[in-house]
Amino acid sequence: MPQRKFTNLNLLLIRLIASVEIFGAIWGLVIMLFRMFDVLDNLQFIIYMLIYLIPFTLSLIAGALLIKRQKAGLNLSLAVQLLQTPYFALNGLYYSFISGLLLGVRVSFLEGIQNYNFNFSFGGYCQIQTGLPQEITAVGINVFALIAFCFLLVNRLKKK
Repeated sequence: MPQRKFTNLNLLLIRLIASVEIFGAIWGLVIMLFRMFDVLDNLQFIIYMLIYLIPFTLSLIAGALLIKRQKAGLNLSLAVQLLQTPYFALNGLYYSFISGLLLGVRVSFLEGIQNYNFNFSFGGYCQIQTGLPQEITAVGINVFALIAFCFLLVNRLKKK
């Protein structure tokens, strides 16, 4: 009997992760499409927006396949969670991708001062930016994505 409860809890957590991925992907796609249609005259901007839409599309597909309990959904969800785990600003480059839930811990360094931040966000967000001042340095970890990645990895290894 305890094994059955674990299986039900396992299934519930997988559905939760899939639902968060789907919600974040839809949120991110809507925001990116809204931004894209606002500036249709700039071809370079549209190309960049399409590149930003790829992670949200992957997240939507991963969540849908994960709810259907397909192996491809598990593999794609692992990739999506891995993409969401780090966010950083290093050497003029900024990277952040959130498709669903951000429970973040970030350390930033500016002019010799360390700042520690805890972030919480629900939605979809993707930004890759270059040309930031070299002095800005920040490293963060999305704890939810890291836990989801570990949980999904354990499930994948159990199925082998």
